[in-house]
Amino acid sequence: MFWWLRACLLRIYSTFTRRSTEIEIEEEFAFHLDMRTSEYIDSGLSAGEAERIAARRFGSLLRTSEAGREIRRGTALDRLVQDVRYGVRALLRERGFALLVATIMMLGIGANTAIFSVVYSALLRPLPYPRPQQLALIWSNLQKMGAPRAPATGAALQQIRDGCRVFEDVAGIWVGSGTFTGDQEPEQVKVALVSTNFFSVLGVKPSLGRDFNRQDESAGERSVILSNGIWRRRYGGDPNIVGKTVPADEGAFRVIGILPTDFALTFPPDSNVPSDIQAWTLFDRSVYTDSSTYYIRLLGRLRPAATIEQGQQEADSMAERLRSLFPDYRNENLQLQVVQLHRDVVSDIKPALVVLFFGAGLVLLICCFNVANLLLARANTRYREIALRVVLGASKWRVARQLMIESMLICCVGGGLGLGLGWAGLKLLMRIRPASLARVGRIDLDPVILVFVVVVSIGSGLLAGMAPVLETGRSNLIESLRESGRVSTGPSRNRMRRLLIAAEIALGFVLLIGSGLMIRSLMQLHTISPGFDPDHVLTFEISPRGWQSVERAAFVDQYEQRLLSLPGVESVGAISHLPFDDYPNWYSPYAPEGVAEDEKRNLLADYRATTPGYLQAIGARLLEGRGFSSMDLKSSRSVVIVDDVMANVTWPGQSALGKRLDIEQYLDGSFVHAWAEVVGVVAHIKSHSLLRPGRGQIYIPYQQSSREHLSFVVRTGGDPAMLAGQVRYELNQLDNTLALSKLRPMQEYVAMAMGPTRFIAILAGIFAALSLVLATVGVYGVVSYSVGQRKHEIGVRMALGASSADILRVVLMEGLALAVFGLAVGVAASLSLSGYLADLLFGVKPVDPLTYSIMAIAVAMAALVACWRPAHKAAAGRPMDALRQ
Repeated sequence: MFWWLRACLLRIYSTFTRRSTEIEIEEEFAFHLDMRTSEYIDSGLSAGEAERIAARRFGSLLRTSEAGREIRRGTALDRLVQDVRYGVRALLRERGFALLVATIMMLGIGANTAIFSVVYSALLRPLPYPRPQQLALIWSNLQKMGAPRAPATGAALQQIRDGCRVFEDVAGIWVGSGTFTGDQEPEQVKVALVSTNFFSVLGVKPSLGRDFNRQDESAGERSVILSNGIWRRRYGGDPNIVGKTVPADEGAFRVIGILPTDFALTFPPDSNVPSDIQAWTLFDRSVYTDSSTYYIRLLGRLRPAATIEQGQQEADSMAERLRSLFPDYRNENLQLQVVQLHRDVVSDIKPALVVLFFGAGLVLLICCFNVANLLLARANTRYREIALRVVLGASKWRVARQLMIESMLICCVGGGLGLGLGWAGLKLLMRIRPASLARVGRIDLDPVILVFVVVVSIGSGLLAGMAPVLETGRSNLIESLRESGRVSTGPSRNRMRRLLIAAEIALGFVLLIGSGLMIRSLMQLHTISPGFDPDHVLTFEISPRGWQSVERAAFVDQYEQRLLSLPGVESVGAISHLPFDDYPNWYSPYAPEGVAEDEKRNLLADYRATTPGYLQAIGARLLEGRGFSSMDLKSSRSVVIVDDVMANVTWPGQSALGKRLDIEQYLDGSFVHAWAEVVGVVAHIKSHSLLRPGRGQIYIPYQQSSREHLSFVVRTGGDPAMLAGQVRYELNQLDNTLALSKLRPMQEYVAMAMGPTRFIAILAGIFAALSLVLATVGVYGVVSYSVGQRKHEIGVRMALGASSADILRVVLMEGLALAVFGLAVGVAASLSLSGYLADLLFGVKPVDPLTYSIMAIAVAMAALVACWRPAHKAAAGRPMDALRQ
């Protein structure tokens, strides 16, 4: 066994370390070729004719020799193995060159691996449900109200579910909050109200226990299905919890099932259905008779052979039926829109990911061009070797295959390194990813990513290897063989290298423009005011459910007084819907006084219930009138504060103070309409997005519209995090059954709103910086190589009187000419592509003169820096040394 292993190791060592005798063979063949050519010239033939005849006859003789037979010996597979073995030996002899090329390809393939992992997980990987392509959301399009993606009512859900034919079934969901109590510490969780068929529509079965059924709707005790996370965290993973009751703020729940560990609910962001739901219970049966409250999200499953288009046709007929049954739907001209679930989930992040993947592709292309330049320079030093192989009988295809194999070998090494870099980059992406990406679930390296890396590595090798193959195919190999050690490199041989570098500069400029535009957008976001001051503000949520509105309002007032008494607290307030929070939004129609009855549902606004101190605590600007006070009670006249957006839409050119509105109030579980007087106007607060304008807002005193969910806002004079323990203590002193959640500074919400733009700007900046460095290295390589080949010419110029400044200027102009040509192409490409960034930009136009100017100057300066060293070296040389060479 030892001798067999020793023999194998010696065989491997000799294969990859033995030195060929190519130099000796090359010199001998070149000598005989020169002798034969001289004989033909002496016989009276021209030099060109003599060279061609000598090469043809001498080459024929060599092809019949032992060396020629050795080259042609073996099968196609043997020859391929021989080429691979020769390529490995050649690269091992040039380890520095191989390491440089592999490093460049590692950067390009690593960037693409990380981005493709995100793109695949978010856009290409199917949702984790059976037949996910058959799942679709059904949106209510309230045309008269101007709400194209509105939820549905319970009555609409009942009618659609009973009448569907193309859909197998249709379910509904709405997400609120609740508190689990009992012997343990109270915990506030997200609770989903669903129809009995929700999990069957998804195709998900509990891993423990059972699913909902129709009997659960009429049971005296409410049933609940728990997520696997809260089951393990709060109840220790006890399987006996199924069938038992657990206490909550709204009474006891009977646990009937536990969801699987890997279950994740994925809905689009504007559906207000978060992914971290911990408990699931059923709608009350009275919901299905309500035709006026729009809050239920509809999820349908198409039949196996049905398409989205067929589902839309059935939805159109359903909408017509609903309009005929319910006057409200007829007045709204209700339409239903069917959208495939996966397509809807990724609709908001798809443009950004496509742009980033395109940018990563440009980086890889730049890397390929850079590697092609290096391979081209390497091929220029191997013309005599290649000519010898051709003379010995190797076809041009065999030579091209050898060059391609070497290129693919080195790119595959770069691909392996790039896989590791991509894994590390993916970890970084997971840290800075925005909330919209967090909704898509698991993002990691899987077999599809490995296949992608292999394909990209081989494709990059083919692309980078094309340059030396094409250049070699056009060269005069016989002339190279006859030369004594020096390879001629005329202008035609350098043309391809210059074109490659110009292409690098052009692609790099496109990335620089995209990066500059995104960075400027991020800077604009930092300067824009969200309508409030998030500094030194602590926020948290409580959910006092199961109380009467008067009791709840009294508790909130008492808790606020306790918080105000804490050291360092400047103001305290509470609101039903905090800006940039994921709690389900509350928006409804409103009508100013004097509007005709049939036009009352034409105007929409976001409704917010607030305590008197909220506007001061959040840092809102009061433009007119007054804020709420402790005198705005439930028994007092109804009053509201509106923002300037709503005031300008409703009463353009007029003061809103004293005007009356027909609004919606929430009292003890019901929504009722009431007339209210406008007593104040505040500046608009951005609640959903920093990039897009939102709806107008109506603020109602909490005493007059007591919502069950509240977010508290505490403004302090120092670090808001220092108050965390005290606000918990004060809540426990008042009521130890209430749980506090989402304890965080307000700055975190603003940072989350900036997340998508920051994510794109960071990655675009990395890609742009990488492309600029690669282009700079490429320019340096081309100019340095050109100077090395023109030493004799430079010596002659200096001997004839050219000064060092003249030589410096000539070399610098050569490099700058490449940069100018690349910039011209890059500007044209950027102008045609920058429009695709329009939806991702804020406060800056796709064609921004300042960005274009700055990036053009950056490219020119990079080219100047790249040219300076070879230019200075050429100008500092001595003419006699150059002439001797």
